[in-house]
Amino acid sequence: MKLEDKLLLDQVLELEGKDLTKLTKQEKEVFDKFESKAHEFGVTIEVVTEAPINDIKQGTSPYTINNITTHFPNQIIIKRVLD
Repeated sequence: MKLEDKLLLDQVLELEGKDLTKLTKQEKEVFDKFESKAHEFGVTIEVVTEAPINDIKQGTSPYTINNITTHFPNQIIIKRVLD
């Protein structure tokens, strides 16, 4: 593994458990960069929300859904890909 990739992995592991909606600009950049390359590291990134997505989606616009979901915690979870 390249040093650059190792540093990126270390940085993203620090984001685990944080709320995606409350990341700093730098943390969001790390998250986005890693998310595009996660498969290369053998892990997946999941974002778990407490928003009642199924209830919200009934009869509301994507704009409304986005506004509501950003007000709920969105925890970042990193999982190892199992073979």
